[in-house]
Amino acid sequence: MTTPHAASPARPFPIEHALLAALFLAVVLMLSLPGARAVSAGFGWMPLWLLALPSASLATALALRCLRRNDAAPVASSAARRRRMAVAVPGRRRVAARGMARTARLAAAR
Repeated sequence: MTTPHAASPARPFPIEHALLAALFLAVVLMLSLPGARAVSAGFGWMPLWLLALPSASLATALALRCLRRNDAAPVASSAARRRRMAVAVPGRRRVAARGMARTARLAAAR
């Protein structure tokens, strides 16, 4: 059985689609209408509202998506790290025990 495409992490969420569409329309509007590049008394600097805010929102949505994706990964890697450390620790103890035994033999020989 195949998994549905909606579960794929590479597929954008609907809010990302909306922000990307708003950003595209803002670019087209600013290139088409000179009034969209001007300062308005009611809204202020129009490129801020048309370009900067949707692009900042899109960047935030993508950053949150990456954080959500990375939240699941450390659980598996920390378990693997604990297993590796549990395997490596007895070897370290043996090396330390050999070193202490050598030190004890040298001290006894004096």
